[in-house]
Amino acid sequence: MPLVEGSIEQATLEGKYLITRTGKMIWTTIISNQKPIIIAREVLTSFCNRFEKLYNHELKELYSEFNGDISIFQRKSLYKVSVDMIVDDEFHLRLILPYKMGSTKGKEISLKIKEILQIAKDVAHKNKGRILLGPLFTKACQVLKLDNVEIAMLIYNLVENEIFVVIPLEDS
Repeated sequence: MPLVEGSIEQATLEGKYLITRTGKMIWTTIISNQKPIIIAREVLTSFCNRFEKLYNHELKELYSEFNGDISIFQRKSLYKVSVDMIVDDEFHLRLILPYKMGSTKGKEISLKIKEILQIAKDVAHKNKGRILLGPLFTKACQVLKLDNVEIAMLIYNLVENEIFVVIPLEDS
């Protein structure tokens, strides 16, 4: 385990990869089946900093005022987001969930976006209305004569503008 605040250590354990970062008050570990990419360290640092800043009081009082009740990190309030929301924001986990087509009404749609949407409709048709972004990206790269980075940005734009709407895990 890293001992100095802000330091990161990597290890393997029973075929899993671990990256652990020490914060001011917490240790945070990512456990993965795949060898972590370099950006994982940056994302882990960002998550730790944001979590400690947002939940500073709760961390300090976890075993006194809150009697060790960790459910305080799951509650969403006017001022705070839940840990799940922070994890999703920092690690972009929603990008691996299935999506469905949302509305394009009132939204400016470029020709390139229309091409991606047509491919997405084909992918959705073959998958009971669900769109997985990985296969969509692969198919778009095969069909369109665009740079891979541009295709990724177009798909991300569709997610951010809620033209692709995430299907909650409970419903998929």
